[in-house]
Amino acid sequence: MTDDKQTEQPANENERRSEDELWKEFLSVSFYNMLRSVLPDLANVADRAKPVRFLETELRRLARFTRRYSANPPDSRKFVDILAEVPLTSGENAWILLHVEIQGRGGKENFPLRMHRYRCLLEGRFNRPVAGLAILVQPIPADQTEGVYRWEGYGSRVLYEYPVFRIYEGDEDALRKSDNPFDLAHYAGMQAWKQRSDDIRKLDYMKILLAELNKRGWSHEEKMTLLWFIEGVMHIENDTIWNEWEEELESRKEAGAMYVSLMERKGIEKGMEKGMEKGMEKGIARGIALNQIQIARKMLAAGEPDDKILAYAQISPEQLEKIREENSSSIH
Repeated sequence: MTDDKQTEQPANENERRSEDELWKEFLSVSFYNMLRSVLPDLANVADRAKPVRFLETELRRLARFTRRYSANPPDSRKFVDILAEVPLTSGENAWILLHVEIQGRGGKENFPLRMHRYRCLLEGRFNRPVAGLAILVQPIPADQTEGVYRWEGYGSRVLYEYPVFRIYEGDEDALRKSDNPFDLAHYAGMQAWKQRSDDIRKLDYMKILLAELNKRGWSHEEKMTLLWFIEGVMHIENDTIWNEWEEELESRKEAGAMYVSLMERKGIEKGMEKGMEKGMEKGIARGIALNQIQIARKMLAAGEPDDKILAYAQISPEQLEKIREENSSSIH
């Protein structure tokens, strides 16, 4: 039995990247883009010149507490929790507890109750309001997707409502034509779910997304991050079909396209993966670094002074000079 299972395991590197790691890395880079599509009211008052701060320490304390006092703690491999501090144009900050549900639990857990409890724990511990948001990658039972927690008894009544965003639903044509990288990620996630048993169809959609990326005037980092995410979330298991995808990228590499960097990154990632937790930490760090570079580029293009760019983007003077040189060379 053991040998049979081993032979069924796909050999390509696409298998080795866990879906929670993919979502966490992508959202750490594209948090503002996600807000544009999922929480536009917050996006409209967010100060995009400043980086989003991810409160990993606070979230780890919450996780330790819930594991200690819960008889059946949730399986962390099936979801991603992100606690983000979003700077606002008013000078204040908004805290967002984002829960990404990777796999449905078949009704075994009260999802709205967990959303309610996490918010209560954070607000009680840090004495500040926390907004909630749930992103569902795959369907879960209908009674769990309502985005409402209710409890009533003995004269008391509790009602907690939070937005729910479903990756597996959406207007395919509008998503594919969008100028928002998160919408293409949404499109990829939706097709990954719809074509989950058909690697050939997944490859077709990956090629469609590759063509869409070529049409966009996005930065190199944005395209790279999105393509890396698309590969992982599509999760092609058939080695022959995966090799066809690699050949497609290789042909673009020979044509001088930017995908050479993706091929190099794959080689680097093979040697870097040392376990789930360590890999997630590296993904978050890379995402934050890319976010800082994007902020610096936008502020530089807007003519902001160097001291302000260094303060907001939190990069070194050497990094700023390198970004300035890269911008100058791309113009010429």
